[in-house]
Amino acid sequence: MNLEQRLSLANTLVAEAGRLALAAYAAPSIEVSSKSPGDLVSETDFAIERMIRTEVGNAFPHDNIIGEELGGGASSAGYTWLIDPIDGTVNFARRLGYFCISLALLSDGRPVAAWILDPVQNELFHAGPDGVVRVNEAEVSCSQETDLLEAVIGLGFSSRHGSEVAANVIAGLTAVGTEHRRLGAGALCLAHVAAGRLEGYLEPHMNPWDAVGGLYLATCAGAVTGHYLEADGLAAGAPVYAVAPLLSEQLLAALPAPFSGTPLHRENEPRSTGKVAN
Repeated sequence: MNLEQRLSLANTLVAEAGRLALAAYAAPSIEVSSKSPGDLVSETDFAIERMIRTEVGNAFPHDNIIGEELGGGASSAGYTWLIDPIDGTVNFARRLGYFCISLALLSDGRPVAAWILDPVQNELFHAGPDGVVRVNEAEVSCSQETDLLEAVIGLGFSSRHGSEVAANVIAGLTAVGTEHRRLGAGALCLAHVAAGRLEGYLEPHMNPWDAVGGLYLATCAGAVTGHYLEADGLAAGAPVYAVAPLLSEQLLAALPAPFSGTPLHRENEPRSTGKVAN
C-alpha cells in the first residue's frame, strides 16, 4: 500500500468526519463530559476518532495512530496518523461555529500531508507532499503584511503552562499595538495563518494532534514556524509559533518566553507519550 492510497483514504475519512460533526452540531443536544476544567469531550469526538481508527486499521494495519481521545504513539519509521476529531470542542458544544477536524500523515517521523476541515464553512484546508496549500480547490499562501499595527495574531492558552505566560504574551502584543484573537481552535487558526487570514498563531504548549497538521499547512504556505518536532513535540507537546515571514523578526523581538527563548511548558498529558487515556 503506497502513499497515494493513504492520501485517497484520508480525503474520504475527512469528508465522513465532517458529515458526522455537522449532524451532531445540528442535533437538539450534544452529549459532552469534562476531561478537566475548561476541557470537554463529546460523544462525537469519540465517534469520529473511532471511525478513522477503524478505517485506517483495516486498510493499513501496520500504521501508527495518535489521537486526542484514544492515545497512541508515533514511530520514526513508517506511517503515523495524527487525529484531532474535533478541535474546539467547547465551541462545538456551545454551538459556536469555530471548530474543525484535523488529520495529519507522517512518513518516517516527518509530515507529508495535512487536512483541516471547517465543516460549518465547508472549507477544507489541505497540503500534500507537493507542499501546495489549497482551500477546497484554490491555492493559498500566508499573509505578506509588514506592519504589526495591521496584523491580527491568533492565541491559544491552556492549563499546561502558568497563567503568567498568557499575561506576558498578551502584554507583549499590546505593547507593539498588535491585535490578537483567542478563537478556541488552534488547528483552525493555523489553517487560517496558511490562508493569510491571520498573520500568526502562538500557543505556549500545544498537543501534537492539534499542532502538526496546522504547522505543516502554515510552513507550506510560507509562514515562519518554530521547531515543533525538534522540540520533542510528538512525544510531549511543545510551543507553537507560526507567523507571516515579513513580521516574524519584529514579533519575536516583542514576545516573551517561550517564543523569545527556551521553550517553557509542563510535561504533557500521558496520551501523547503513547498511553491510552482512561
